[in-house]
Amino acid sequence: MEARRHTDEIRRVAALRAYDILDTPREEEFDEVVRVVSAICGTPISVINLIDSSRQWFKAEVGLGVRETPLPASICAHAILQPDLFIVPDTLQDARFADNPLVTGEPHLRFYAGALLESPDGLPLGTICVLDYQPRELDENQKALLRLTARQIMKMLELRRLNAMERTAREKAETYAEATSARLAHANRESELREQFIAVLGHDLRNPLASIQAGAELVKRGRLTLDEMLHLTQGSISRMSTLIDNILDFARGRLGNGIDLERRDVVLTPLLAQVVDELRAASPDRSFVSHIAMDQPVSCDAGRIGQLLSNLLGNAVVYGAPGTPIAIDASIEDGTFGLSVTNHGDPIPAEALEKLFQPFFRGEVRASQQGLGLGLYICSEIARAHGGTLTATSTPDRTIFLFRMPARAV
Repeated sequence: MEARRHTDEIRRVAALRAYDILDTPREEEFDEVVRVVSAICGTPISVINLIDSSRQWFKAEVGLGVRETPLPASICAHAILQPDLFIVPDTLQDARFADNPLVTGEPHLRFYAGALLESPDGLPLGTICVLDYQPRELDENQKALLRLTARQIMKMLELRRLNAMERTAREKAETYAEATSARLAHANRESELREQFIAVLGHDLRNPLASIQAGAELVKRGRLTLDEMLHLTQGSISRMSTLIDNILDFARGRLGNGIDLERRDVVLTPLLAQVVDELRAASPDRSFVSHIAMDQPVSCDAGRIGQLLSNLLGNAVVYGAPGTPIAIDASIEDGTFGLSVTNHGDPIPAEALEKLFQPFFRGEVRASQQGLGLGLYICSEIARAHGGTLTATSTPDRTIFLFRMPARAV
């Protein structure tokens, strides 16, 4: 049975094509994703599938050996009409697929599970899916992995689009820059930032991908259990997600006018406590001591404030001395909201302190720790967008990051 078209098909296809991803060459980052998903789900086939107007096209695949197939036989064309996960335990027992030529003939597909790839405004573009030649089910961990991977793929696509926009904007700026030496100097600085960006992105974003791939190989060899692999994978994907979120914020800031805000009056105590709990769960070997008790609302973008605290806590976990507590204090005094994060350990050198909030700056407190050097920059941009300040002070035994802003919009 051929799937019906999406109720907003024209806008859906336009949203897909805006990513300029169709018919692009294979890329290792996407190929690694399907290899890992196939290994963890224990299926011979995994595909990143995008539904165009008359075909389904595969950005990455393992187990199929083709890059596109006609739309009438597409199971994914049905999947994009469903919310969340679409699972067909046995295609021969499902009236929609029992006569499908890919089921009744080669390659005799009997199982399908796909998680939706959705644009930011909720339009379905395709799926990350797994298929098998025999009926089966996925366990809850495998289902969670598919959902998590779908979100990650959309961030990768969004990053590609923003990079293309940045290149276009840069080319226009560089053309105009030739008119004056000042413009030329600006273009040189942009070139330097671009080279730094490519260097750290190429190294740091591949690290968690390589970790996932290595873990999948250990699962195949029986040296790592599936649960252990899922735990490692979730950590790696979480780190990749943070890196990409920071890159997206940086790119939007460079192309526009800084961090966008959606301000509302919010009592921040539950949100800040939740962020602390998330970091506590992610770093069970670290101690977090928080003093957060406010019943007054603050005019702010609550999501951005949570992002700021999460970045500061992540920084404290990385650079703070193991075995020492990380302190979080939040209060409202004299119409000013204040939030501080304190960690103990080696001081930040004075020369590093001056550059701490610059993009792509990575201090040398711990050379083994890697990052894009964007986390603290994004924090400072969030502070600035709220009309506030973010400062850092470092003494021989502790480092304090302090964010202050008016509690009411001015």
